[in-house]
Amino acid sequence: MNNRAFAFVLFIFLYSKFQTLFFVNQLKYFSLFLFVSTALLAQKNQDPFARSARLPDMSFGMGYNHNSQVKYKVPGGSLNANITYYNFDRRFLIGVEYTMNLKQNKATTLEETDPTVIAAESIFSQLVYNHVVYNLRAGWMLNEQLFLVTGFGVEILDQFSELNAGQTSSFPDIFFQSNNKKSNLFYLKYGIQYKRRYVIYDLFYSKRGIGVGINYFFNG
Repeated sequence: MNNRAFAFVLFIFLYSKFQTLFFVNQLKYFSLFLFVSTALLAQKNQDPFARSARLPDMSFGMGYNHNSQVKYKVPGGSLNANITYYNFDRRFLIGVEYTMNLKQNKATTLEETDPTVIAAESIFSQLVYNHVVYNLRAGWMLNEQLFLVTGFGVEILDQFSELNAGQTSSFPDIFFQSNNKKSNLFYLKYGIQYKRRYVIYDLFYSKRGIGVGINYFFNG
């Protein structure tokens, strides 16, 4: 299987995962960005006999980040999607990225709604969070294949309490309650990209842990 076919199969797999998260609704903004950018930046081929427009040097990518246990715990992993523009003449890249945790915590529906009763018949375990990250990515090209990249933006956290049921309680063994508390944090990550024709591989590090990704480059 060549690189182009491998990238296509992997994108289909990741896209199906995004659908289970209702992540496609968020990707519509990236699709709009891609459409507008393509319309504005498309160039005619230099060949005077060519009639087709050439796509800009852009990529669409998806990735996975394993979230390590830090102060603001986001259990499990996160999926991300990005669109990146590459300028090989000036040797820089710039793009936008959206990240969302894979396992979404949700408040457990309970028959008992009195906070006093819930507190009396349960044991607090820990605070956990859902997170969404909006960030820009920018980088410098060391050569035609290897790029240094950094990402920076804002991470939005939604706080939940994880509770354990008491011995005489009718509550589930483990359940969650929303604290209706959101926090905004500065987000930073850095890493490298390696390009091989139609495929660009990502390796990143952030306070959340190690992230990997794969991108389809339109003009490989």
